[in-house]
Amino acid sequence: MKILFNSDDASSSGGGSTPADDKEKVTLTKAEHEKLVKNSNEFFKLKNANVKTENRIKELEGSVKSLTDEKESITEKFTALEQGVKQQYYEQLPDEHKKIAELIPTIEGLRDYVSLNAAKPPAGSDSARPGSGGAELTAKWDELSYNEKEDLRKKRPELWKKLYREKFGFNN
Repeated sequence: MKILFNSDDASSSGGGSTPADDKEKVTLTKAEHEKLVKNSNEFFKLKNANVKTENRIKELEGSVKSLTDEKESITEKFTALEQGVKQQYYEQLPDEHKKIAELIPTIEGLRDYVSLNAAKPPAGSDSARPGSGGAELTAKWDELSYNEKEDLRKKRPELWKKLYREKFGFNN
């Protein structure tokens, strides 16, 4: 294909050419040619920008995939850790409290529940220091609090009298 520049407008056919030659020749004005070159340059710039954008999209898709995989891995580790911590808390509780503790959704709530109930004996049992069944009390009068002394006086009066005599030397 030949490009002939016509200094006039595009209506002139470029001289005395035959119809067969006109099929192979294209006549453009200089302005049309410059416009085509400019459009061609813009096209190639846009094409290069498009390639760069597509490469960036592929890069970002790879990043998204790796971050998604990492998130799944961290989620699995977190779930396993959370289950381990919960299991440790459950082990600190008596059986009747474990059923209730399993209903608590957060670790913080479970921790608080365990701290409230792990140290307390089950209802109905008496494991306080002064009234601990038939076991002999080894504490001295001064080591007991006022409430422990009162509890001892009510539940085990013989032991209370013994400790009182040891401390004050006479019977009440």
